[in-house]
Amino acid sequence: MEASNVQSGATITREAAQAPSPASAAMPAAHQGVWARTLLETARGRDTDTWARWIQTARWQGSLAHDGERAVECAIGPGAERSVFQTPDRVVQFGMNERHLAVWERLPGSQGRRIVLSRRDGQGQPTHELLLVCGDYLLHRAPGPDGSVATPALRFARIDMARGVCTIERASDDRLDGQEHPWHLQRLGMDLARIRGGPGLDGAWEVLEWNET
Repeated sequence: MEASNVQSGATITREAAQAPSPASAAMPAAHQGVWARTLLETARGRDTDTWARWIQTARWQGSLAHDGERAVECAIGPGAERSVFQTPDRVVQFGMNERHLAVWERLPGSQGRRIVLSRRDGQGQPTHELLLVCGDYLLHRAPGPDGSVATPALRFARIDMARGVCTIERASDDRLDGQEHPWHLQRLGMDLARIRGGPGLDGAWEVLEWNET
């Protein structure tokens, strides 16, 4: 998948989008948190302008990247093969079979609690809607306006626990950027949690992962 970086004039390449998915084995704690991509170099060019975030829990991951024109999901994150830690919060990633270099830096405040929730419908069936929380950040992924899972609606937000609000930093719908909504997350049992938040977040959620340490 290709997209033109209209800000730098370079053309960058993205592989197939990757939806949040459970890992077969737990990701080491060193890789968990929220990572910002600060550099991407491929055979097609150099990109330092695209806004990209990767959220990683022990068993789930999700992403959102925005090049100024549209939002997509990243194909490769900081925990992929041939990733080297330069510092505990800075990872350099190298491609296996083609020129690819990416630098990811972990955001302050993105460690601590790691929570993954899944929305269920009135009959208790999955809805392909997920919420990933790492520290002070969240990623909400829901089917798109047309109900498509392939073109999801994505929102990345920062949580202010002291004020009980979350602020959308980036969304696939640009009109949502900067919006502030109430935020309160409560666990009701082993498999159930409830959110009082902005549009699309209110209600009961199934707990897929919950770590407070």
